[in-house]
Amino acid sequence: MNGSDCAARYGETIPALLAQVKALTPEQLATEIDFFGIMKLPAVSLLGMAIRHSVHHRGQLSSYLRAMGGKVPGIYGPSADEPMEPASS
Repeated sequence: MNGSDCAARYGETIPALLAQVKALTPEQLATEIDFFGIMKLPAVSLLGMAIRHSVHHRGQLSSYLRAMGGKVPGIYGPSADEPMEPASS
């Protein structure tokens, strides 16, 4: 699977999954979920944990890119390789 394949798969799967998360009720988000027998947390806490885990891995990938001589894209805004464009007057 190449980068284009990954981006296409993301575009095909993530919008529907995000819609499912947005449709969760407060009661569903407060429902306690067993996380592989390690801990029990409300669903909203597990969603937060998943987001932080994803952010961590994006940071790792950007570090690997730079170490290999690649350019780091502006993942969460500007990067040293893709600085913010000055505002036009």
